[in-house]
Amino acid sequence: MMKIKPLEKFIGDDEAISYIGIRADENRSGYISTKPNIKPVFPFKEQGLVKADIVQLLEDSGIGLPDYYRWRSRSGCFFCFFQRKYEWVMLAQEHPDLFAKAVEYEQNHKDGRTYTWTEGETLWELLARKEEIIARHEKAIARAKIKEQKEVANQPLSQVLDTVFDDNSFSFSNTLEQVLEEETEDSPCLVCHL
Repeated sequence: MMKIKPLEKFIGDDEAISYIGIRADENRSGYISTKPNIKPVFPFKEQGLVKADIVQLLEDSGIGLPDYYRWRSRSGCFFCFFQRKYEWVMLAQEHPDLFAKAVEYEQNHKDGRTYTWTEGETLWELLARKEEIIARHEKAIARAKIKEQKEVANQPLSQVLDTVFDDNSFSFSNTLEQVLEEETEDSPCLVCHL
C-alpha cells in the first residue's frame, strides 16, 4: 500500500520499465506488477551478480557502501518494522532525531491505544536495556567469528585461500550480516521481500 500502489498510480497506463535491484544470490522475486504496461527487469540477476560483485561495483565507482551498513543489515529504512533491537539501539545512538521521531509515532494516537515498533516493549523500554542488547549482540558476533574460524580451520588451505582472495566472502561485514540475520524474527520485511 505504501510502495506498490503509489508507484502504479504514478505510472498510470504509460509504458514503463521497472529496474529491480535484486542480486542473483537473493532468494526472492521482488515486486512484479500485474499491470501489462510495467515490465520488470532484473539487471543483477540477469548478469549473475552476487553480493560481492555489487560491493565491488560500489567500491570501484567510488560510492562505497552507505555508512549505515556499519550497524544495519538492510536498507536505509530507518523505521523498518523488522529492525533488530540492536539496530534500534544504534539508531538512537547514530540518529537520535530519527529515534525520537519513531518514539513519537509510538506515543501519539488519538484513539488512546499504544503501538510499538517491537513486540512486547516500547522503544524507551528497549533503550533502557541498551547495555544488555549491545552485550548480547557482541557475544553473537564473537560466537560467529569463532564458528567461522573453526569452519576455516577444517578446510584445505587451497579452499581457504580461494575463499579469502577470490570471493571476498571471508570478512567481518559478512559476520555482522550473519549475526543480524540470525537475530531476525521469522517475519521478513514486507517492503524488502515482496
